[in-house]
Amino acid sequence: MTTLRSADAPELNPAANDPRQKKRLVLGVAVWVVGWILGLGLMPVVEASSLSEGLKTTLNGVLLLGFPKLFLVLAVAIMGKPGFAYLKSLIGARLRRFAPPASVSPLRYRIGLILFIAVIVLSSIGPYVVPESGSLRMQHPHLMAMSGDLLLIVSLFILGGDFWDKLRALFVRDAKAVFPPA
Repeated sequence: MTTLRSADAPELNPAANDPRQKKRLVLGVAVWVVGWILGLGLMPVVEASSLSEGLKTTLNGVLLLGFPKLFLVLAVAIMGKPGFAYLKSLIGARLRRFAPPASVSPLRYRIGLILFIAVIVLSSIGPYVVPESGSLRMQHPHLMAMSGDLLLIVSLFILGGDFWDKLRALFVRDAKAVFPPA
């Protein structure tokens, strides 16, 4: 089977040759989008209900994680393997330009590393160092948590793709560190 890589080459596009496949592809994408819309659209309804907090949390988790996955399975069944592979390659090609570069300059690496370590250290010792009363952390805990998470993600993109490989190596038991000659 041919690997589907680009929308530019008609022979790689399953919808280019068969109108039925094009309909299936469009219908599959529509089902996938409806799954996201339903999942995200029903969350405010659950929040406004008089259900217990635990049940609201569970339902919101199902709506956010389960609905899109369920509708994705339905969409793949409708599109078929070639249609899904084509759609995946199309989305991957669009998102690839946002991926961090493989290697970065020494200055960029240092800035990213300082930011990465600072976010982790400050989020770890912050609750012990900053007094509780009147602190920004107590007044806006969600804002502080989201800003820390955002800075951590930004630092990973600043550090580049090689750093992602280093992080991945932490979870590979047989990975070995190779240091460049000094």
